[in-house]
Amino acid sequence: MNLKTYRAGSMAEALTEVKKDLGKNAVILHTRAYKVGSVLGVGGRQVIEITAADEVSARGPKIKPQVAVSKQVEPGFVPTRFQPPGQEQPSNSPPEAPLVQTMPLRVDDVAPRPTKPTVPSPSVVPPSAPRPALGLRAPFRPVDADTAGQLHEELASIKRLVGQVLQCSRATAANTPLQHGGQPSATRAAVAGVGGMSEPLFAQYMKLQDAEVGLETADLVIGAVRDELTPDELTDQAIVRQAVLRHLAGHIPVVGSMSKAGEGTAGRPLTVALVGPTGVGKTTTIAKLAAAYKLRQGKRVGLITSDTYRIAAVDQLRTYANIIGLPLKVVLTPREMAAACGALADCDVILVDTAGRSQHDTARLGELSHFLEACTPDETHLVLSSAVAESVLLKAAERFSVLGPQRLIISKLDEAVHFGVIVNVLSKVQLRLSFVTTGQEVPDQIELASSDRLARIILDGELAP
Repeated sequence: MNLKTYRAGSMAEALTEVKKDLGKNAVILHTRAYKVGSVLGVGGRQVIEITAADEVSARGPKIKPQVAVSKQVEPGFVPTRFQPPGQEQPSNSPPEAPLVQTMPLRVDDVAPRPTKPTVPSPSVVPPSAPRPALGLRAPFRPVDADTAGQLHEELASIKRLVGQVLQCSRATAANTPLQHGGQPSATRAAVAGVGGMSEPLFAQYMKLQDAEVGLETADLVIGAVRDELTPDELTDQAIVRQAVLRHLAGHIPVVGSMSKAGEGTAGRPLTVALVGPTGVGKTTTIAKLAAAYKLRQGKRVGLITSDTYRIAAVDQLRTYANIIGLPLKVVLTPREMAAACGALADCDVILVDTAGRSQHDTARLGELSHFLEACTPDETHLVLSSAVAESVLLKAAERFSVLGPQRLIISKLDEAVHFGVIVNVLSKVQLRLSFVTTGQEVPDQIELASSDRLARIILDGELAP
């Protein structure tokens, strides 16, 4: 009988070696598992040992087995001889493990346990086989009719609330840029704050969102209306609209009146200067203000321009001055500015048109400040266009603040995409709104800023007459 012992890292590898060496009819006489390289039973690597022969002897093994070591056994491992029953095992041999199999088995009768459970293919199951039920469907049976009505009302309320949250989240996500790869906290607060809104109040909230009113301002307006009105009033669309308009108007600070001509400081004429970026319509606005003082109030008006950088800017203002019948002074230096103001001392109003400057051009802004110091205006109006992005408006207002403007003019409302930019800018700058312009026609299409009218324009999303 050819008796051999095989060692490997797993049962499958050991059986492969047995079949390769002794053939598929080999008989397994003994198996055991133990660890190699462990310290006090900790760590080490498991080794599977199989003793097999090519035939079975009733008297047991009579010869010393040869040792075959699999390639997966650790380098430096020293194999041991097979010890027949009754003899002592050498002290340097690995410790005995529990006997796995004591009766002779053929190698084909032993199969290693699969590492992963096999899942039968769905195609194996016949289509006609019944499928287990995932759950039982119970009939909806409230206790009485009142309970059924209450349940339906609560379900409708939940459905309406979920719809509001989803609609609000879509609007705020579309109007608010993400920061640091996540949704802004202001957006989360807005979505969380829509709970408990009535349908009319939620409709007005969505109008504020469509107008791109800032989330903080919209939340303040809606919160104030919700706290002010009773539950019955919150279901009335007209009452809710009027309350929203009133609170929205409270966030639009305006001057409210046109300064009176002839009431300048130290007995001088009322001097008004306009400053702002390029292309916002300062020259056209100057002409409209001049026409308002001259044609509507009958005042003596003088014009001064320092805008000699823009091509045809002087000719444009001179054309307006000739049509209205006003004196015009063109200045190139701050000294000439002071002289022009002295030459127009007999007027009731002096309107000063300055050159447009980029908010990024610090040197040009410094030159403009010298012209303003020379004319010492009673009012300096910052002119901004509503047709540009809100971030551009805020940056321009920040940079032009070094010139000390006291009032703000919003121009080109007829070109604005969203009117919420008005309240957003006013909430960030410490200026009151004096005028708005709604087109290029002179002397028309300029209005005294009205908080109530602007609130309606913002909420309705259109420039109504």
